[in-house]
Amino acid sequence: MLNKNYKILCNINLTHENITVNNIIQQIQTSLKNTPSQLIGCILNDVQKSILDKYMGKKWNEFKNKSVPWMCPHCLERSSFVRRGSRSRKLKSSCGTIEFNLFQVTCSSCTKTFSPFPQLLGLKARARISSEFEEKILSIVLNNSYSKTSDTIDLLTNGSISHTSIHSLVSRASNLIDVKHDQSHFEEVIVDSTKVKTAHSNRGSDIQLVLAPLSKTVKYNRVINSKKLLYISVNKSLKHMNKNLSNYTCDNVITDGDIAYNTLISDIFEKATHRRCLWHLPRALNHLLYMQGIPVDERKCFSKALIHILKEKDFRKARNEYVQFVYLFKRIGMTPIENFLKNAFNGIFYNEEDWINTKINKSSSLIEREMREINRRTDLGCRWSDEGCENLVKLIQIKKYATHCWDKYFKQNKRPIKQFLQVSLFS
Repeated sequence: MLNKNYKILCNINLTHENITVNNIIQQIQTSLKNTPSQLIGCILNDVQKSILDKYMGKKWNEFKNKSVPWMCPHCLERSSFVRRGSRSRKLKSSCGTIEFNLFQVTCSSCTKTFSPFPQLLGLKARARISSEFEEKILSIVLNNSYSKTSDTIDLLTNGSISHTSIHSLVSRASNLIDVKHDQSHFEEVIVDSTKVKTAHSNRGSDIQLVLAPLSKTVKYNRVINSKKLLYISVNKSLKHMNKNLSNYTCDNVITDGDIAYNTLISDIFEKATHRRCLWHLPRALNHLLYMQGIPVDERKCFSKALIHILKEKDFRKARNEYVQFVYLFKRIGMTPIENFLKNAFNGIFYNEEDWINTKINKSSSLIEREMREINRRTDLGCRWSDEGCENLVKLIQIKKYATHCWDKYFKQNKRPIKQFLQVSLFS
């Protein structure tokens, strides 16, 4: 479509002897700062001219009634167009602000004038930031505050963007990217929640997160767990979570024992085995003992005893010791702790084969790591709104565990043009 050589003239005159590498780097960056954006603008203009020449003929010698690869948005005509000048356009990119012209045509059927090139060149309507720049901004803001992201963009790229524009970009992208999977059945699903600082409540709002562990790989002597994101929300009702998870089935569900998830397990994952997280049990017991006014040293003894029972390899011995442990709290009159341990019994001791199977995940530690990262990111800045917090946290999890949704949104950034640019350096 376009075969053209572009020449860039660069005159360098080094006038003093004490020149360092850093001097040369800074000078070249300053001198050539606007060169990439100017070159891109020239290429965009030439690409549009070549398309018009191919389908409409040369200027002053245009074809008549020839089909073109665009359509009139007013009358849906696909032929009989004439050139009609251009209008200027600016687009922010990681190379800087690109200035180019959008060439226009007039439809002979309805006499309406428009530009077909936003669609042909992949430009979103009224967009002022390129898609490749958006992806880089979103990748940075997932781990930094909005103001630090703005400063980083100014420092590392030729483009600049305000923190308010970044906030709007996060909101728009989060609303347009959905969490959808072709796979409907999973071997295991982990459900958990945490609280983040929001203006909705003094105690914060609940973040509901559902992940499905897939496989384990060893890299650099470390175990890497791959997961899939199934659901995430901030301060939404449990009915909303149940509705979104109704398309999935699983064999095992792991929770921390929150009774709010009982309807999820009984209605949505009714055929799955409900497992209690063995990591949470001693910590929940310690909290209940604290609520009963038990001293620290005694709380530690009770927690260690429960941990010892949960690590016992003999299924029957562990079950018997657990029953005696529950009876101990019954004798001393601690009914809340007795009921807590009784309710957890079926989720711990499913059967003997399950107890000795070390390949089955029996804790929610995989999702607890994500909760720590969510709390770390949301602790930055002032109190969040529920919507703003959900938009950012959703993108964080999508980028990590639903990358197919991320790539689908930025699909035009994933198509390399072969032999698009060949650069040769001559001195």
